[in-house]
Amino acid sequence: MEREAAGVPGRRRRFTTAGADWQLVLMLGALATVFVVPGLLLLGQGVTAALAEYAGTPGTVQVTACVPFEGKSRGWTCSGEFVADEGEFRISRVTIEPFVEQRPTAPVEARVVGPASDEAWIPSLVPLTAGGGGLAFLGLAAWIVLGVFRNDDAPEQRLSKRARRRLDRRREGGAGPPQVGNRARKRRRRRRVARPRPGA
Repeated sequence: MEREAAGVPGRRRRFTTAGADWQLVLMLGALATVFVVPGLLLLGQGVTAALAEYAGTPGTVQVTACVPFEGKSRGWTCSGEFVADEGEFRISRVTIEPFVEQRPTAPVEARVVGPASDEAWIPSLVPLTAGGGGLAFLGLAAWIVLGVFRNDDAPEQRLSKRARRRLDRRREGGAGPPQVGNRARKRRRRRRVARPRPGA
């Protein structure tokens, strides 16, 4: 997809889709699968948890069912009926998020985003971990896309000073500032020795 432009070291051609639409589709599909979809899911979970925890309706969950949850830590995934503290509404079935470490033996205090919620959230680090993870995935995807489609008109800016000077001399046809130092003196001496003397 990228080749060095002739005569300009370090300069790369711009990415174009001409004749390579299927490669672009595959690349964007893989990018969406690996980074964008998980990023959106994590970000959505983090936003929902934050809304419930900081602006949601408080209440209690009357636990009616629990199943073991096994991940990095052992715990329980429980569900039941949610009743708002002020008696504003009831939700017949919600799932307590995230999992609880011990199987509840009493109503669990939790918060929901609204009457249509199917999740009741207990205090946790999910708003930070899930939200931050989602932003990280989406940021990485954006960085990759910008790296592919960015305008690469001045790649020599990434070259060393010596390489940039060599590139400038090549563009000017070999002309350049007078060279000094031991190597330059040796080159001038070799040229004088090789130059034929007049009348020889």
